[in-house]
Amino acid sequence: MKSRLPDMLTLKEYQQKSLDVLKAYCQLAVQLEDADTAYYQLTRKIYGAGIPYNAIPELPGLPYVCLRIPTGGGKTLVACHAIPILQQELLRGDHPLVLWLVPSNAIREQTIAALKDKKHPYRQALESHAGNVTVLDITQSLFVQRSVLDSGLTIIVSTIQAFRVEDTNGRKVYETNGQLMSHFDGYPQAVLDKLEKGEDGSVIYSLANVIKLHRPLVIVDEAHNARTDLSFATLARFDPAAILELTATPDTEKNPSNVLYAVSAAQLQAEDMIKMPILLDTLPDWRNLLSNAIAQLDRLEQVAKDEQAATGEYIRPIMLLQAQPKYQNRDTITVDVLEKTLIEDYKIPEAQIARATGSERGLDGVDIFAEDCPIRYIITVQALREGWDCSFAYVLCSVAEMSSSTAVEQMLGRIMRLPRAQRKQQNELNQAYAFAASASFAATANALVDGLVQNGFNPIEAKQLIRGRETATEQLSIGPLFDSPAAANTVTIHSPQKPNLDDLPANLAGKMSIDPENNTLIFTGRMSEQERDTLKAHLTDDAAKQAIDQAYLDSQKFDTRTPSEKGTSFSLPKLAYKQGDLLEELDKTHFLEHPLRLSQRETLLSEEEFPSTIQGGQKGRIFIEDNQVTVDFVKNLHQQMTLLATDKGWTEAELVYWLDRVIPHPDITPDESGAFINKLVQDLINKRGFTLDQLVHDKYRLAEAVRKKINQHQQTARNEAFQQFLLPNSSLTVTPEVRFTFDPLRYPYNRPYQGNYKWQKHYYPQVGDLKSQGEEFECAQYIDTLEEVEFWVRNPERSSIAFSLQTSTDRFYPDFVCKLKDGRYLVVEYKGEVYRTNDDSKEKNSLGELWEKRSQGTCLFIMVSNRNFDAIRAKINGKS
Repeated sequence: MKSRLPDMLTLKEYQQKSLDVLKAYCQLAVQLEDADTAYYQLTRKIYGAGIPYNAIPELPGLPYVCLRIPTGGGKTLVACHAIPILQQELLRGDHPLVLWLVPSNAIREQTIAALKDKKHPYRQALESHAGNVTVLDITQSLFVQRSVLDSGLTIIVSTIQAFRVEDTNGRKVYETNGQLMSHFDGYPQAVLDKLEKGEDGSVIYSLANVIKLHRPLVIVDEAHNARTDLSFATLARFDPAAILELTATPDTEKNPSNVLYAVSAAQLQAEDMIKMPILLDTLPDWRNLLSNAIAQLDRLEQVAKDEQAATGEYIRPIMLLQAQPKYQNRDTITVDVLEKTLIEDYKIPEAQIARATGSERGLDGVDIFAEDCPIRYIITVQALREGWDCSFAYVLCSVAEMSSSTAVEQMLGRIMRLPRAQRKQQNELNQAYAFAASASFAATANALVDGLVQNGFNPIEAKQLIRGRETATEQLSIGPLFDSPAAANTVTIHSPQKPNLDDLPANLAGKMSIDPENNTLIFTGRMSEQERDTLKAHLTDDAAKQAIDQAYLDSQKFDTRTPSEKGTSFSLPKLAYKQGDLLEELDKTHFLEHPLRLSQRETLLSEEEFPSTIQGGQKGRIFIEDNQVTVDFVKNLHQQMTLLATDKGWTEAELVYWLDRVIPHPDITPDESGAFINKLVQDLINKRGFTLDQLVHDKYRLAEAVRKKINQHQQTARNEAFQQFLLPNSSLTVTPEVRFTFDPLRYPYNRPYQGNYKWQKHYYPQVGDLKSQGEEFECAQYIDTLEEVEFWVRNPERSSIAFSLQTSTDRFYPDFVCKLKDGRYLVVEYKGEVYRTNDDSKEKNSLGELWEKRSQGTCLFIMVSNRNFDAIRAKINGKS
C-alpha cells in the first residue's frame, strides 16, 4: 500500500496567526528601518509589554526573530509559508536564495526528500507561492548554474556544521570553484566590492560568495547548534537578509531568541494536532507494568476498528518500549529481554516487533502507515532515529528509569501527534498513554512534565497534560494530577469562637463569607491543606479548629469539575442576516451585495501615497548611537537587491500582471483588479511623470502602495454598507436558530492565567490570555463573584471557535461571555480609558448594543471602562 502523506496543506489557525505576526514584523521593520524597534513595538502590541530585542553582534541590524511552536505543531509547514513573506515584505527580491539549517544529517535527508517531493504538502506550499523551486544539498550547490538562481526559489538544506571551515565540505564552500565563475559576471562593482577577496584582491569564485551575493534568507529549523557565537560568525560570512528560527525550545540564556509569537498546547489541541491528555500508569514491577501496557494496546486496537467502521479511517495503534541499556555488573532489562518476553510470555508474533537502536535500524525502509505493515511494537533504548515520526504511536512503556530529560522529551514527542490531525469519534484515540516502571507516581509525572516543557509546552499546561490512569479494564482517568479550579460548592463551618478573619490573605478571604451573629463561616469550593492550616492558625478554640478539619474533609467530596468538563452546553445567539428564506450569521460578504467595481474608483496615487523619491537610490548609513554601531540594514539590503535585479525590458502589461499577481485581493474579480491597476500605472506615467523603468525598478514599493489603495477603496465600500445595517429597519436579527456554541473540548488560548486567584465560575478548567493583575483582571474577578452569573468564558481572540461579531473591518471578539442563571446571556467588553472613545471602540459598542436590541431581551451587552464594574450588575438588573 502507498504511504499516506499528512493532510496538512491547509494552515491551522495558530499557524496562520504565527505567519500574520511575522508579516506584521517584516512590514514594521521596513517602515521603521529598524529591526530592534519593530520587535519591541510589535511585542508590546501583542503581549502588552515590549520585549527587548537581542541583536546578534556579528550581524548588526539583522532581523532575527523566532516562532515558538511546540512539538507536533507543524513547524516545517510554517517555514515553507514564511519564505514568501520574508521575500515579499522584507527582502523584496524576485528570486530568493534560502539557507535552510537543520540539526542533523538525518533531519537534513528527511527535509530534502520532503521539499523535493512534488506530492508533499511542504513542496506544494512552496510552489503555491514561488512556482519554480529548486532544492539542493551542499554538494549539489557547488555546481549550481546561475540560471537556476536567477529563475526561481532556491533552497540549500544543510547543517550549520557543514559550513564550518573545519569540515571537508565546509572548506569547499569557501574555495574558488571554476564551476561558479559565471555567477559573478555583469554585476556593478559596488556589489562585487562586498564579496570576499583573495590575496591578490580579486573576488573568490566560491559558493560562499555566491550565497553572499544573493543575501540569503536563513531558516533555522530546530537547529539549536546554529545559535552559538561560532555559528553566528559563520552565518555573518554570507551576509543574510534575515534569520527566522522555528523551534519548540528557544534559547533564553546565552543567545536568547527573539520570540515573536509562541503557540500554546491549548491551540494545538483546539486544532486536533496532538493527543491530550497523557494518561500515566506507574508500577514498580516491570512485568506487571508491561501486562497493563499490552492490555491498553489491545483495547486501543479494538477501539481503532470501531473508528474505522464508523469513519473509514485506518489506525494501527503502536507501542514504543524503552529498554534499559546493557550494564556489565548487573541484570538489565535490555532490548533482547523485552523482545523475548513479548514473544514467549505474550505470544506476540516476531513480525509485529521492530528493534530500533543505535546499531539496529529495524524501521529503515518500512512504511509504518501501510495497512499491510504488521508492526505493533517498537523497542528502543534512548530514542528513535531523529526525524522518525508516526502518529500511530499511542503507548509509551518504559522499563528504564525516566531520569534523562532529553530521552523523555524525545520519547514523548513520538506519541503526541494525532493521526491526520483530526479528532476521532472514539475519545480513547484522542489520548496518549504512558507506562513507567517506578514506585513514585509523582516523580514520574514530574519527569513527564519536564519532558513536555522540553517539547515546547508551557509549564502550567504541561502539568495539566499529565493525568493518572486507572486499570486498563476500567478505562477511567483519575483526573488531573494537579487540581482544576473548584466549582462553586460551599461548606458551612459552625464555630464556637466568634470569627475574626480580617487579616486573611485576599485569595482566601474571597472564598469566605461570615455570619458573626451565628458564629458561622461559609467556605466556597474545595479547601486546600494550606487554606485549612491558615484558617486554623486564625482560631484559638480547639472545637473551632476541629470544625475546620471537618469542613476540609467535607469539601474534598465536592465535584470540582468545571461546566465544560461536565459536558454542560454553552451556546448563545449570533448576530444574523435575514433576507427572504436566507438566514445566516452576518459576515463581511453581506456588506457588498455586488462585487466592488474597483475599476470605477480613483486610481491616481498621490505624492504622499507613493513618494517620487526612489528609496533604492539612497545610500545606507553606519553610525554610532549609545556606544553601539547601528546600520541602516534595510536600506542597504534593498539597495543591493535593486542592483542585483534583472528587470530589463518590461512592458506596462508585464508590470500590471506582476502587480496583480503579488497583491492579494480575493474579493475582487481579475477583470476589475486588472483594469484598475492598468489605469493606475498609466496615471503614474502620464500624470506623475514616472518612467516605466522607474516603476519596474521600484516595483515592491509600488506594490505596497497599490495594496493600500485597494484596501482603502474596499474599506470605504464596506463602511458605507455597514452603516446601513445599523439602521433600525435593517435585515439583522438575533434568533435561537443561529447560535455559537463553545466547544467543551477546545479552548484555544495562547497563554494560561498564572495568578493566585482561584476562579469559581469559569466554563473551562483554565482561564486563558488574562494577566494576573490590572483592570481587565479585576473585571474578570468581579464577573466571577456575581451571584447572577452561572458561568463565564474568557473569550479567545481571533479564533473560529470564539464568540464574535462582524464589524466593518474585522471580527470583534468581546472579552467576556457569560451565561446568567436566569437564562440570559451577558457579553462584557472592557476598554482602558485611553481607548474607550476611539472610532474602533465606538463601532464595537454600537454593534454590541445592536446585538442586544435585536435579541428582544435574551442578550445583554456592556462596554466597561475606568473600573466601573458596578455597571455590570446594573446592566443585569435592568438599571443601566
